[in-house]
Amino acid sequence: MKTAFIFLFFLSTAVSLTAQNNWVFKKERDGIKIYNRHSDISRFNDIKVEMDLVGTIYQLAAILLDVERYPQWAYGTKSCVLVKRISNREIIYYSEIEVPWPATNRDFYASFKVIFDSAARSLKVISAGIRNYQPEKKNLVRIPLSNGLWNVSTISDKKIHLQYILQLDPGGSVPGWVLNLFSAKGPLETFGNLKKKMELLNK
Repeated sequence: MKTAFIFLFFLSTAVSLTAQNNWVFKKERDGIKIYNRHSDISRFNDIKVEMDLVGTIYQLAAILLDVERYPQWAYGTKSCVLVKRISNREIIYYSEIEVPWPATNRDFYASFKVIFDSAARSLKVISAGIRNYQPEKKNLVRIPLSNGLWNVSTISDKKIHLQYILQLDPGGSVPGWVLNLFSAKGPLETFGNLKKKMELLNK
């Protein structure tokens, strides 16, 4: 019963993230393209990132599953802790996101599942925030909505194409300049750092 619930949880997240298109191009830097669209379930626009990376789907999966190293490359991540390992490809983790003063830091729990398609040489990663996994912490704002979908395809033996879609509501009162960190600067910095990590692995 629990396995069926988890499957439906991930399935509903993936369907929600791919249910509509209508993407609007916003900016590009170093081959990283940022788009957004109106969200049906959040106060804030959905975000899409597209880029090519050197390396393989297996190298990328290894980086994404190593959540405790996220502070080294994921923009604004103050801490990230593995909470539960369900399998080699499915985990639950906790993260605190640092937001410049006077705004309040955010936190969230999320389930994270990696799905390989060896025949198609592709990778799908589904991340879904679990708002009430543990009680909210004092002096932190719990992020009420955070769903991510990674669709990764193989271009060649040494190159992959990545598409990432994020539905996010940072929660609480959000000044415009803070929202910009989540919607523009954050993705550019994060995926720029990810690009560098993959390049280092493939020198």
